[in-house]
Amino acid sequence: MEIPRIRVEKIDDICVLICHLIYSLGCPLSKSQLIEITSLEDAVNYFGLMKAIDKANGHLLKAVEIDDEIYYSNTEFGTKAARELGSAVPLSIRDKMFNEAVRVYTRDAMKKKGSSVVVRYIQNSDNTCTIGVRIMDEETAKQKYFIEMHADNPEIADIIKTKIKSDTKAFVKYLDDYFK
Repeated sequence: MEIPRIRVEKIDDICVLICHLIYSLGCPLSKSQLIEITSLEDAVNYFGLMKAIDKANGHLLKAVEIDDEIYYSNTEFGTKAARELGSAVPLSIRDKMFNEAVRVYTRDAMKKKGSSVVVRYIQNSDNTCTIGVRIMDEETAKQKYFIEMHADNPEIADIIKTKIKSDTKAFVKYLDDYFK
């Protein structure tokens, strides 16, 4: 017996999901990144995603060009939609899409910047935060560690993120030493 998949079908719900992903990551996402993220487990239909991007562009999303590619970031209304309506998207979809967004963003950031540590967090509906820390091996460019942590509120999540990003080499050395 196959377990039914949860899909986001309505264009308005897909718009909210896009805004929520961008808000949670705290950075713009390209159309190709959005396609890759939402195609995980066929959570969003490709054509529905294209309609949602077109509908949201200019109102909830603004298109910006970065390195000759179009990226989408939230407008003020997009941020408001992410905060107020994000919890309407099923939690399992939000969690899967966020984890996939962190993976895709990390991979692409490493290609562009050579960064080996990416820290992102998502604010949950109860004001707690889920923090994702992805550490890539600098030699192989493959994932070395992925750590998921929880914080009581966004302020604590910001402190953790800042602390890790302030000395990434020491953080990676700590983990390497700990797991040896």
